[in-house]
Amino acid sequence: MSRSCVSLAGLTLLYIVFAAAAGLISAQSSPELLLQGRFGGAINSQTGLGSLPLLFSWPSSSVYTTFIGTSVNVTIVGAAPTTDSAGYNRFAFFVDQTQVAIESSTPSNLTIQWEMSGLSAGAHNVTITKLNEASYGQAVLQSIVLSSNGSFLTPVLPEAFETGRRIQFIGDSYTVGYANTGGTTNCNKTVCFPVGPCVPELDSQNAAISWGPLTAANFQDDYEVIAWSGAGVGTFSVPESNVDATLPTWVGENQYPTDGEIFWRQVAADNTSMVSNFSSWVPQVVVLAGGTNDFHILPPPALEDWLPSYMDLINTINEEYDTPEIIIQVFPLEVNFEGVLTPNATTNYLQYMAAVYTATQMEGMTNVHFLQLNAVGMDLNGWCSDHPSAAADMTIAAQLTAYIEAVLPAWTTGTYSLAVEAPVGDSTEEA
Repeated sequence: MSRSCVSLAGLTLLYIVFAAAAGLISAQSSPELLLQGRFGGAINSQTGLGSLPLLFSWPSSSVYTTFIGTSVNVTIVGAAPTTDSAGYNRFAFFVDQTQVAIESSTPSNLTIQWEMSGLSAGAHNVTITKLNEASYGQAVLQSIVLSSNGSFLTPVLPEAFETGRRIQFIGDSYTVGYANTGGTTNCNKTVCFPVGPCVPELDSQNAAISWGPLTAANFQDDYEVIAWSGAGVGTFSVPESNVDATLPTWVGENQYPTDGEIFWRQVAADNTSMVSNFSSWVPQVVVLAGGTNDFHILPPPALEDWLPSYMDLINTINEEYDTPEIIIQVFPLEVNFEGVLTPNATTNYLQYMAAVYTATQMEGMTNVHFLQLNAVGMDLNGWCSDHPSAAADMTIAAQLTAYIEAVLPAWTTGTYSLAVEAPVGDSTEEA
């Protein structure tokens, strides 16, 4: 499969045409794919549309296709396990706005074959959404095959993304939805890397219902989740309980990259695949939610060593995205989240995050904001591996939504230019 370093346009950057019923969408023998999130593969730099094969890597990334036909067959092939990606994948399939299936692949059975038949005659929309993060696995969307009388149509932009609002979430395991559906019954550590730790089972994670995508849905935004479990801001920090003390340092560095490193990556688990043109998808709002993994082990890094790493990330975001609104999101003191499980670790975390915000204000960064989350109303039961449940994700999303409405009211109701101006056709489903 070829890989491209062309930065992908989000849904709001895509080529848009009138609906098939108006006769302005042409039939095609192979699909043009709307993309939400970053992908590896062949991407049209002018329209942002992708063509097969495409590499899924980032959590809660989606592919949209439109077609005429009575059946559709999709083949997805998981990537073999590597040091930093365990070879497990999970995808949700939607037909005409309705979720119809969730399918998984494992290292022993890498191929997902999904089919829907018996569809009514006429146009249909299929959405495929990756539910797991890249450290669990990556996979190639290999083929989409229609019934013998079927044909693909140029995809149409979903109405939910017509506003042009775009938001990006950068973080770690809290951001990818790590273990958010594990509860007390699906929290067995059965997903194991070839070298290193084992983590909760595949169906314990659903990135699409983590707090970031939920917040984006509240504002009808296009979004990207750029996050990796275990990522720190200043350094990787391997939990002692998860890894043999003799584990080579290079393994830890691969399995736990920094937020600053993953920000540049086109393909999540490929540190050589770099975004080459950030201007093709520019968020107006960026939520920075990383930092807890820097405080796994005491003593913490010295503030004078750690702070420049966070400031470098903020400066990079300002430079690449032309000074967007940046929200530093800090998790609650009231709850001992994984990564800040002890009172000392929590205190250090909160102090350092406050120091970041203070530093931005002293440098005159009026586009940087600070949200201290709280645990009021947060469901603390049934957490897997000390990570927020899906119910807790809803509480976090509600607090972030309310904060954005209060601090950035113009953005919540504003509309922004699409990369390619064209009429909007019939709406499709959003994952």
